[in-house]
Amino acid sequence: MPRRDYNTVTVPDRIAFVLGLLTVVPVTVATSMVRRLWKSSDYKLKDDVFLALVRCLGLVPLSIRRKLGFSNNITTIRSSPRFETASPEICTWISRPGFEGYWICRGCVHGPQKRPSDSDVTILWLHGGAYISGNAMAASVSLLRIAELAAEQGFSVNVFSLGYSLAPESKFQVQLEEVTAAYRFLVEDEHIDPARIMVFGESAGCHLALSLAYNIHRQCLRRPGKVVLISPWVNLLNSGATFTTNKHKDSLEKRDLHRCVGRLFGEPDAMLEFAEYLNFAAPLSTSKTSAGESEDLRWSQVLPPTWVTVGGNDVFLSDVSDFVDNARADGVHVDFRVERGKPHGWFGYRDALRVQEYLELLPADDASAYLKSSEELASIVLGHVRGYAGTPL
Repeated sequence: MPRRDYNTVTVPDRIAFVLGLLTVVPVTVATSMVRRLWKSSDYKLKDDVFLALVRCLGLVPLSIRRKLGFSNNITTIRSSPRFETASPEICTWISRPGFEGYWICRGCVHGPQKRPSDSDVTILWLHGGAYISGNAMAASVSLLRIAELAAEQGFSVNVFSLGYSLAPESKFQVQLEEVTAAYRFLVEDEHIDPARIMVFGESAGCHLALSLAYNIHRQCLRRPGKVVLISPWVNLLNSGATFTTNKHKDSLEKRDLHRCVGRLFGEPDAMLEFAEYLNFAAPLSTSKTSAGESEDLRWSQVLPPTWVTVGGNDVFLSDVSDFVDNARADGVHVDFRVERGKPHGWFGYRDALRVQEYLELLPADDASAYLKSSEELASIVLGHVRGYAGTPL
């Protein structure tokens, strides 16, 4: 029996989606209004309804779900007022043995591209999407903005966004092998100093980032200079306390996440095989070295300095807090920020809503009122570069 192509929307998918909308939308709106009568909300009614509808994504056919995700068209970016005079080599697709993705930029945006090893810092970007959706171009405009802001301060930034394989077509550990191959490519083929590499993850991409850090330790490779985790999914068992307390405050739904994990691993036996990668909210205990020997393991052996942000209404909040507590107890410097009243994914969503306005600006226009999340991430990048170079902040 041929494998289903979940990147193609079929007629039955469209029919199921329309029928689902006709059923789900009225019920969701009514339920949200009734809930607000007996319990206060952190959100306006329209935001409450929007989050409730997003929680119903598990009912949407996967092919349509993938189409609903954010993406930025390369032609649209290159032809926009902001980037029409930029390097024609921005957002360049590459494919290598074991992985593929986009060089969003190499060293600069509005000028000739550099050899990656000549730049001050390299971002390895891992997108979100619960391992079943999302794409390497989803945050491309925000990543270009980070490079722009760095250039204004005299620093050059490479950004490589990994296009890792999605489930259910590809099961774990395919994604881990791909991100490890990409990291080795940056270090071994492009000759980038690992201390100048920053691994950024968003949601499921954070789980992949932590899996990469864990795998780097197992393979006795030099670890990156910094890890940045945005709305991180650190526990694939989805067992944190805030799955209950934030159940009606967030965009994520526990049963859907369980389905995504099922698609990622396929069989329960596979989850047992990769048990050490399932729950990074729990303390690290033992690990197998490359020689097959057991060793006691601490986060300080795995993680470099790490920056974490999560919304106060995110169902992942308690798991993220446990992860941060354990990493700090093991001696890792973790900058942890909880944004009160914010749901999962708010950090990236804030920028995504203003991408089109930003693209309409000319290169010389002031863009400080746009893409605020990118500006925050740029400050983290610049802080790392300055610290690496030994210059005062």
